[in-house]
Formats: sequence, C-alpha cells, structure tokens
Amino acid sequence: MRNQKTLMWTVMYAVLCLLAAMWIYPIVIAFVESFKVGGAGNYEAVLNHPRFDYWSAIGNSFLLAGGSTVVIVIISSLAGFAFARMRFRGRNFLYRALLACMAIPVASVVTPLFATMNDLGLRDSYVGVIIPLVAFNVLVMLLLMKNHFDGIPQELVEAATIDGARPIGVFTKIFLPLSGPVLANVSVLSFVYCWNEYLLPNLLLSSESKFPVTAAVALLQYERMSQEQIGQLYAGLILMTIPSVIVYLFSQRYLQSGLTAGAVKS
Repeated sequence: MRNQKTLMWTVMYAVLCLLAAMWIYPIVIAFVESFKVGGAGNYEAVLNHPRFDYWSAIGNSFLLAGGSTVVIVIISSLAGFAFARMRFRGRNFLYRALLACMAIPVASVVTPLFATMNDLGLRDSYVGVIIPLVAFNVLVMLLLMKNHFDGIPQELVEAATIDGARPIGVFTKIFLPLSGPVLANVSVLSFVYCWNEYLLPNLLLSSESKFPVTAAVALLQYERMSQEQIGQLYAGLILMTIPSVIVYLFSQRYLQSGLTAGAVKS
C-alpha cells in the first residue's frame, strides 16, 4: 500500500514537472534571447522605440482588460445566481445552450464578428473590442459562479425569503458576501485572459495608438531583422508579460481558494 502511494506521488510530480517545463521553456528562451545580442540595451531600445509606445500599450491593455473584467464579473455573478436559484421556463435548456457555445472557437466567427462591429461603427474602438472579449470569456466565469452558488445552503435563502427579502436582496445580502474568493478568482482569470488576448485586438483595431501590448508588440517586427532587432523583439515580449504575471502573483492566494469554491459543489 505504501509503495503504491509512493508510486502515485512520483508519477504525479513527474507529470507536473513535465508540464511546468513545457510552460517555462519558451519563457526562458525568450529571456535568454533578449540579452543575447545587445544585452540590457534591448530593453532600453524597446522603451524608447519610435513606434512601439510601451506605456501607452500597457494603458490600453489595462483599459481593455479592466473594463472587460468589470462587465464579466457583473454578468457572470447575476447570471450565475439566476441559473442557480431562480426558477423560470427554459432555464436548463438556456444554461446548456450557453455552455455549448464554449465549444465554438473565436477564430471560426471572426468574419461575422468583424462585419457586425463594422456595421455598428464600433471597429477600431475600445468598446468594439470589450464587447467580444466579454462574450467569449463570460461563459467560463458563469460556470464557476453557478457552481459556487449551487453550494450555498438553501436554508439561508429560505430564511431571507421569510423575512421578506426579494431575489435582489438575497443576491446582494447573502450570496455576494459569501462569494469573496470566487469573485476574486473570476476577476483575476478574466483579467489575465483578456490581457493575453491576441486575435480580437488585431482583428478590430487599426490605430496604433489604441493597440494593447499583444498587438503593439508586432510594431517591433520588420521584414528583415538583424540579430539586435530580434533581441529587442524578445525584450518586448518579456515586458509584455510582466504586468499580468504581477497581477497573478499578488492574487494567487485568492485564486487557490476561488478555484475550489467555484469548481466543487457541496
């Protein structure tokens, strides 16, 4: 029995180390290449680049990711409460239909998405990017919120209802105060997902002054690049990831508890 347990832990750690190596290896390569030719001067060149305005791109990314995160948290929490505790016709069908939409890749709808945003006059605008960012990320967060709300004891809802609380009162006075970890989890995951989004900003934005970091880093690429320019590109990629990594590290404690709260029913 002890040997089986030791074997299980050994296999688990081996798999985890393999996965960690797969994720860390590209980052290490990018970091090494950013210093290979030009050294720390590559980072200085990126920060003073004539076209790639790093701080403006960071501000745009915070605007897009932050704005999308606020909307995602509001929609997913309200919708999660409705699907978990409210009774209405077609609830189960609608919930399953929404979850089925998670299987649709973003790349498969880029043409109608581009046409729709263009017809609405929202192309090359922050709102035109935030709307699809919310649409493509809110469903995962809805799943987390509903599963968490399903685990809140029904007795609390019944007691509040007897006291005359309306559904919105139950939501704001009972469910939200008990949902701090999962709300933090949804906020951090939404922010990181939206920050790292590459396709939508490149599809819907054309003004360089509005580019987030994932789109603006393309301004460091040229048709024929010298070794020093390649080093600057790697430096730009490293700088691009720093803010989201900082957000993740500072919120890791909330993520650990939030994942448990949002993924397991009691």
